Amino acid sequence: MTDPDPPSDGTASLSVVERSFKILEHLAEVDSTGVTELARKMDIPKTTAHSYLKTFEKMGYAINEDGKYRLSLQILLHAGRLRHSFALYKTGRPQIDRLARETGEAVNLGVPEAGQRVIIYGSEGEDAVWDDVPLGSRTPLNLTAIGKAILSEWSESRLNTFLTEHTLGSTTEHSLDTEAALIDEIEATRNRGYSVENEEHILGVRAFGIPITTGDGTVIGAISIAGPNSRLQQKETEAELINKIQQTANIITLRYQQY
Repeated sequence: MTDPDPPSDGTASLSVVERSFKILEHLAEVDSTGVTELARKMDIPKTTAHSYLKTFEKMGYAINEDGKYRLSLQILLHAGRLRHSFALYKTGRPQIDRLARETGEAVNLGVPEAGQRVIIYGSEGEDAVWDDVPLGSRTPLNLTAIGKAILSEWSESRLNTFLTEHTLGSTTEHSLDTEAALIDEIEATRNRGYSVENEEHILGVRAFGIPITTGDGTVIGAISIAGPNSRLQQKETEAELINKIQQTANIITLRYQQY
């Protein structure tokens, strides 16, 4: 258990802020936690853990239920406000819903941030593979159809910066977790005009992605349709879905420019 004396160089405040966020992240990962559990998890004294939890409760970010603390729903207010600030979300949401209804599959809208694909909206059709992907979920760009669609629109210099600054993700034996393999796939994506995710993120799941660009060609996000590999690997199905995704991306692009 450690709780060092605050240094005199001004880093104490930064340490407190960092620990606060780590505790919030922990609360988001568990159903609830007690003072003792949190103290053990964070390697801090019980009195310190109690102070953090009571502060979060006072500010409305934690709920005390019989001595167990859980994250409050207030965090959703900030997440909702952030998402609604995205013009891409506002213009894309109805189109994503429509595409999910038409295809019966799972449709997602994502954007790039810090080398990862972040889901800002998703909708599931009647035949969709249910994978319970939460809004805001983050996945390395190289693992998903959305991520590879975005990467295919980046300049060589931006792509090189990405490869230099970020570690490629790997979750299955099909993951493209080497620079050479990813570059080859990006080139193939550019040639065909859409990305293909072939069990690189989740075994048994296949997905197609189309980038969304602005009038000047800047990529701002991408759409993907995902489903069982056994169903989506059929060429006729692939061609039909790609056509629908492209039409949806075109509509979102036009409405985004008019927003």
